[in-house]
Amino acid sequence: MMSFLKQFFNACHCQIISHDDQSITVELTEEADRAFMNRPFYWYYKDRLNEKGVPMTISFFVKNTGKSFRPPEEYINFGSPRFHQLLDYAKKQSSFVRLYEQCSSVKPMKLEPWLFVHFLVSYEANGKKERIESLAIHLISGVIYRDFLSKISELPFDHTIPSFHYVLSPFITPVSGLKRLRQLLENELEQEDNDWSIQAKEKQEKELELLHSFYEDSEKDNELYQKEKEAIMRRFEPAIRLSILNGGLFYLSSDHFHSFKNAQSFS
Repeated sequence: MMSFLKQFFNACHCQIISHDDQSITVELTEEADRAFMNRPFYWYYKDRLNEKGVPMTISFFVKNTGKSFRPPEEYINFGSPRFHQLLDYAKKQSSFVRLYEQCSSVKPMKLEPWLFVHFLVSYEANGKKERIESLAIHLISGVIYRDFLSKISELPFDHTIPSFHYVLSPFITPVSGLKRLRQLLENELEQEDNDWSIQAKEKQEKELELLHSFYEDSEKDNELYQKEKEAIMRRFEPAIRLSILNGGLFYLSSDHFHSFKNAQSFS
Protein backbone atom coordinates (compact mmCIF):
# COMPACT_ATOMS: atom_id res chain seq x y z
CA MET A 1 0.00 0.00 0.00
CA MET A 2 2.76 2.47 0.90
CA SER A 3 4.49 1.85 -2.43
CA PHE A 4 1.21 2.54 -4.25
CA LEU A 5 0.57 5.77 -2.32
CA LYS A 6 4.06 7.12 -2.96
CA GLN A 7 3.89 6.34 -6.65
CA PHE A 8 0.36 7.70 -6.95
CA PHE A 9 1.03 11.05 -5.30
CA ASN A 10 4.33 11.49 -7.11
CA ALA A 11 2.50 10.91 -10.39
CA CYS A 12 -0.09 13.51 -9.34
CA HIS A 13 2.74 16.00 -8.60
CA CYS A 14 1.73 16.24 -4.94
CA GLN A 15 4.47 17.01 -2.42
CA ILE A 16 5.26 14.16 -0.05
CA ILE A 17 6.13 15.93 3.18
CA SER A 18 7.04 12.84 5.21
CA HIS A 19 6.58 9.09 5.21
CA ASP A 20 7.60 5.97 7.10
CA ASP A 21 6.40 2.37 7.13
CA GLN A 22 3.13 3.34 8.86
CA SER A 23 2.06 6.69 7.40
CA ILE A 24 2.53 9.23 4.65
CA THR A 25 1.75 12.97 4.76
CA VAL A 26 1.05 14.70 1.47
CA GLU A 27 0.41 18.29 0.41
CA LEU A 28 -2.14 18.01 -2.38
CA THR A 29 -2.21 19.99 -5.57
CA GLU A 30 -5.32 22.00 -6.37
CA GLU A 31 -6.37 19.37 -8.90
CA ALA A 32 -5.98 16.56 -6.37
CA ASP A 33 -7.82 18.52 -3.67
CA ARG A 34 -10.75 19.14 -6.03
CA ALA A 35 -10.79 15.46 -6.99
CA PHE A 36 -10.49 13.84 -3.56
CA MET A 37 -11.38 16.14 -0.67
CA ASN A 38 -15.07 16.83 -1.34
CA ARG A 39 -14.87 20.60 -0.91
CA PRO A 40 -17.02 21.85 -3.82
CA PHE A 41 -18.32 24.91 -1.96
CA TYR A 42 -14.83 26.01 -0.95
CA TRP A 43 -13.57 25.85 -4.51
CA TYR A 44 -16.78 27.40 -5.88
CA TYR A 45 -16.30 30.33 -3.49
CA LYS A 46 -12.63 30.76 -4.51
CA ASP A 47 -13.48 30.55 -8.19
CA ARG A 48 -16.25 33.15 -7.85
CA LEU A 49 -13.89 35.57 -6.10
CA ASN A 50 -11.10 34.74 -8.54
CA GLU A 51 -8.88 33.86 -5.58
CA LYS A 52 -6.25 31.18 -5.30
CA GLY A 53 -7.32 28.35 -3.02
CA VAL A 54 -5.13 26.51 -0.52
CA PRO A 55 -5.02 22.75 -1.10
CA MET A 56 -5.17 20.54 1.97
CA THR A 57 -2.41 18.50 3.54
CA ILE A 58 -3.53 14.99 4.44
CA SER A 59 -1.98 12.04 6.28
CA PHE A 60 -2.72 8.43 5.38
CA PHE A 61 -2.03 5.60 7.84
CA VAL A 62 -1.54 2.13 6.39
CA LYS A 63 -1.44 0.30 9.73
CA ASN A 64 -4.40 0.35 12.10
CA THR A 65 -2.87 0.86 15.53
CA GLY A 66 -6.22 1.45 17.20
CA LYS A 67 -5.80 5.22 17.44
CA SER A 68 -8.71 7.45 16.49
CA PHE A 69 -8.07 9.47 13.36
CA ARG A 70 -9.18 13.06 12.95
CA PRO A 71 -9.37 14.90 9.63
CA PRO A 72 -7.10 15.36 7.80
CA GLU A 73 -5.91 11.93 9.01
CA GLU A 74 -7.21 8.69 7.49
CA TYR A 75 -6.62 4.98 7.78
CA ILE A 76 -6.43 3.42 4.32
CA ASN A 77 -6.35 -0.21 3.22
CA PHE A 78 -7.13 -2.14 0.05
CA GLY A 79 -10.82 -2.37 0.93
CA SER A 80 -11.43 1.24 1.93
CA PRO A 81 -13.51 3.63 -0.21
CA ARG A 82 -10.59 6.07 -0.34
CA PHE A 83 -8.31 3.46 -1.89
CA HIS A 84 -10.87 2.70 -4.60
CA GLN A 85 -11.31 6.43 -5.20
CA LEU A 86 -7.57 6.81 -5.82
CA LEU A 87 -7.57 3.67 -7.93
CA ASP A 88 -10.42 4.89 -10.14
CA TYR A 89 -8.70 8.25 -10.56
CA ALA A 90 -5.45 6.58 -11.59
CA LYS A 91 -7.28 4.46 -14.16
CA LYS A 92 -8.97 7.50 -15.69
CA GLN A 93 -5.82 9.63 -15.81
CA SER A 94 -3.39 7.23 -17.38
CA SER A 95 -3.31 3.49 -17.86
CA PHE A 96 0.00 3.26 -19.74
CA VAL A 97 3.16 5.38 -19.95
CA ARG A 98 6.37 5.26 -21.96
CA LEU A 99 9.35 6.92 -20.27
CA TYR A 100 13.07 7.25 -21.04
CA GLU A 101 15.80 7.71 -18.47
CA GLN A 102 17.51 11.07 -18.87
CA CYS A 103 21.24 10.42 -18.57
CA SER A 104 23.79 13.23 -18.65
CA SER A 105 26.33 11.30 -20.71
CA VAL A 106 27.52 12.91 -23.96
CA LYS A 107 28.68 9.53 -25.22
CA PRO A 108 26.29 7.20 -27.04
CA MET A 109 24.34 5.26 -24.44
CA LYS A 110 21.96 2.38 -24.92
CA LEU A 111 18.64 2.22 -23.12
CA GLU A 112 17.10 -1.17 -22.41
CA PRO A 113 13.33 -1.78 -22.23
CA TRP A 114 11.50 -2.85 -19.09
CA LEU A 115 7.78 -3.57 -18.91
CA PHE A 116 6.25 -2.62 -15.57
CA VAL A 117 2.69 -3.59 -14.54
CA HIS A 118 0.47 -3.00 -11.52
CA PHE A 119 -1.86 -5.98 -11.07
CA LEU A 120 -4.92 -6.02 -8.83
CA VAL A 121 -5.56 -9.41 -7.20
CA SER A 122 -9.16 -9.81 -5.97
CA TYR A 123 -10.27 -12.68 -3.74
CA GLU A 124 -14.05 -13.00 -3.95
CA ALA A 125 -16.32 -15.13 -1.74
CA ASN A 126 -19.11 -13.54 0.31
CA GLY A 127 -17.09 -10.33 0.19
CA LYS A 128 -13.92 -9.16 -1.46
CA LYS A 129 -10.29 -8.86 -0.41
CA GLU A 130 -7.81 -7.11 -2.68
CA ARG A 131 -4.09 -6.49 -2.94
CA ILE A 132 -1.74 -4.98 -5.49
CA GLU A 133 1.16 -6.85 -7.07
CA SER A 134 3.81 -4.86 -8.93
CA LEU A 135 6.10 -6.67 -11.36
CA ALA A 136 8.61 -5.65 -14.01
CA ILE A 137 10.23 -7.75 -16.71
CA HIS A 138 13.46 -6.95 -18.53
CA LEU A 139 12.49 -7.35 -22.19
CA ILE A 140 16.04 -8.31 -23.19
CA SER A 141 16.81 -11.10 -20.71
CA GLY A 142 13.39 -12.06 -19.35
CA VAL A 143 14.41 -11.42 -15.75
CA ILE A 144 11.44 -10.47 -13.57
CA TYR A 145 11.88 -8.01 -10.73
CA ARG A 146 9.52 -7.08 -7.89
CA ASP A 147 11.07 -4.03 -6.26
CA PHE A 148 11.32 -2.11 -9.52
CA LEU A 149 9.69 1.20 -8.55
CA SER A 150 11.87 1.77 -5.50
CA LYS A 151 14.95 1.21 -7.65
CA ILE A 152 13.98 3.80 -10.24
CA SER A 153 12.15 6.33 -8.03
CA GLU A 154 15.12 8.73 -7.95
CA LEU A 155 15.94 8.51 -11.66
CA PRO A 156 15.06 11.38 -14.02
CA PHE A 157 12.60 10.44 -16.78
CA ASP A 158 11.00 12.12 -19.75
CA HIS A 159 8.68 11.18 -22.58
CA THR A 160 11.39 11.76 -25.20
CA ILE A 161 14.69 9.99 -25.89
CA PRO A 162 17.62 12.18 -24.76
CA SER A 163 20.40 13.15 -27.14
CA PHE A 164 23.22 10.64 -27.72
CA HIS A 165 20.97 7.77 -26.59
CA TYR A 166 19.52 4.89 -28.53
CA VAL A 167 16.95 2.24 -27.66
CA LEU A 168 17.60 -1.50 -27.88
CA SER A 169 14.87 -3.50 -29.57
CA PRO A 170 13.32 -6.01 -27.16
CA PHE A 171 13.94 -9.73 -27.60
CA ILE A 172 10.64 -10.25 -25.78
CA THR A 173 7.63 -8.32 -27.04
CA PRO A 174 5.59 -6.35 -24.48
CA VAL A 175 2.62 -8.65 -25.15
CA SER A 176 4.75 -11.73 -24.45
CA GLY A 177 6.26 -10.02 -21.40
CA LEU A 178 2.81 -9.31 -20.03
CA LYS A 179 1.85 -12.96 -20.50
CA ARG A 180 4.94 -14.03 -18.54
CA LEU A 181 4.12 -11.68 -15.66
CA ARG A 182 0.53 -12.87 -15.55
CA GLN A 183 1.61 -16.52 -15.70
CA LEU A 184 4.04 -16.00 -12.83
CA LEU A 185 1.32 -14.49 -10.67
CA GLU A 186 -1.16 -17.22 -11.58
CA ASN A 187 1.40 -19.90 -10.64
CA GLU A 188 2.00 -18.20 -7.28
CA LEU A 189 -1.73 -17.89 -6.63
CA GLU A 190 -2.16 -21.62 -7.25
CA GLN A 191 0.37 -22.31 -4.49
CA GLU A 192 -1.36 -20.10 -1.92
CA ASP A 193 -3.36 -21.42 1.02
CA ASN A 194 -6.92 -22.07 -0.19
CA ASP A 195 -8.63 -22.45 3.20
CA TRP A 196 -10.72 -19.36 2.47
CA SER A 197 -12.21 -20.98 -0.66
CA ILE A 198 -12.93 -24.24 1.18
CA GLN A 199 -14.73 -22.31 3.92
CA ALA A 200 -16.72 -20.39 1.29
CA LYS A 201 -17.85 -23.63 -0.37
CA GLU A 202 -18.86 -25.08 3.01
CA LYS A 203 -20.87 -21.94 3.76
CA GLN A 204 -22.44 -22.18 0.32
CA GLU A 205 -23.56 -25.76 0.99
CA LYS A 206 -25.09 -24.80 4.34
CA GLU A 207 -26.99 -21.90 2.78
CA LEU A 208 -28.30 -24.16 0.01
CA GLU A 209 -29.41 -26.76 2.56
CA LEU A 210 -31.21 -24.05 4.52
CA LEU A 211 -32.90 -22.79 1.38
CA HIS A 212 -33.87 -26.35 0.46
CA SER A 213 -35.56 -26.81 3.84
CA PHE A 214 -37.82 -23.82 3.22
CA TYR A 215 -39.39 -25.30 0.10
CA GLU A 216 -41.42 -28.41 -0.55
CA ASP A 217 -40.17 -30.68 -3.33
CA SER A 218 -43.02 -29.51 -5.53
CA GLU A 219 -41.82 -25.90 -5.21
CA LYS A 220 -38.21 -26.51 -6.26
CA ASP A 221 -38.91 -25.53 -9.85
CA ASN A 222 -40.62 -22.23 -9.13
CA GLU A 223 -38.96 -18.98 -10.17
CA LEU A 224 -38.39 -17.57 -6.67
CA TYR A 225 -36.57 -20.69 -5.49
CA GLN A 226 -34.33 -20.70 -8.54
CA LYS A 227 -33.48 -17.01 -8.10
CA GLU A 228 -32.57 -17.48 -4.45
CA LYS A 229 -30.48 -20.53 -5.29
CA GLU A 230 -28.59 -18.65 -8.02
CA ALA A 231 -27.99 -15.74 -5.64
CA ILE A 232 -26.44 -18.08 -3.05
CA MET A 233 -24.27 -19.71 -5.71
CA ARG A 234 -22.97 -16.33 -6.88
CA ARG A 235 -22.48 -14.94 -3.40
CA PHE A 236 -20.40 -17.77 -1.99
CA GLU A 237 -18.64 -19.06 -5.12
CA PRO A 238 -14.90 -18.51 -4.49
CA ALA A 239 -12.95 -16.81 -7.26
CA ILE A 240 -9.60 -15.09 -7.73
CA ARG A 241 -9.59 -12.36 -10.37
CA LEU A 242 -6.44 -10.83 -11.78
CA SER A 243 -6.74 -7.47 -13.51
CA ILE A 244 -4.34 -4.81 -14.76
CA LEU A 245 -4.45 -1.38 -13.15
CA ASN A 246 -1.79 0.38 -15.17
CA GLY A 247 1.76 -0.01 -16.38
CA GLY A 248 4.39 1.26 -18.73
CA LEU A 249 7.53 0.78 -20.74
CA PHE A 250 10.61 2.17 -19.03
CA TYR A 251 13.87 2.52 -20.94
CA LEU A 252 16.87 2.41 -18.59
CA SER A 253 20.60 2.49 -19.11
CA SER A 254 22.11 -1.00 -19.13
CA ASP A 255 24.03 -0.28 -15.91
CA HIS A 256 20.83 -0.60 -13.88
CA PHE A 257 20.18 -4.17 -14.92
CA HIS A 258 23.34 -5.37 -13.19
CA SER A 259 22.57 -3.38 -10.04
CA PHE A 260 19.17 -5.03 -9.51
CA LYS A 261 19.52 -7.68 -6.83
CA ASN A 262 17.25 -10.57 -5.92
CA ALA A 263 15.71 -10.61 -9.38
CA GLN A 264 13.62 -13.64 -10.25
CA SER A 265 14.08 -15.42 -13.56
CA PHE A 266 11.04 -16.89 -15.21
CA SER A 267 10.71 -18.67 -18.51
